[in-house]
Amino acid sequence: MADYNKMKLFRRKVIAVDMDGTISRGVCWTPSEVLKAKPNKAVIEKVNKLYQENFIILYTARRDELIPATLEWCRRNNVLWHGWSNKKIGAEVYLDDKALNVKDFI
Repeated sequence: MADYNKMKLFRRKVIAVDMDGTISRGVCWTPSEVLKAKPNKAVIEKVNKLYQENFIILYTARRDELIPATLEWCRRNNVLWHGWSNKKIGAEVYLDDKALNVKDFI
């Protein structure tokens, strides 16, 4: 049984999920705006399901001073995550409102 659990762990994907316009609606520029941002509940629900079998990294381009409010917002809105970054990170899948699929680009 232990070997199966180890194999399952290695099959997890790293999924990078953007904040503004993806997990939360709109763009936030101040701590107050961050804490008042409306959650995108449908996206949060799906991300929370992905959390069970994958490695979720939340990322944002928000400035450093907005990170404490952002993490508090995530806690208040029950967003599950394994890691956090305010820089674009390497991942196998990106969930981002600004993303462009290469097939659509061509």
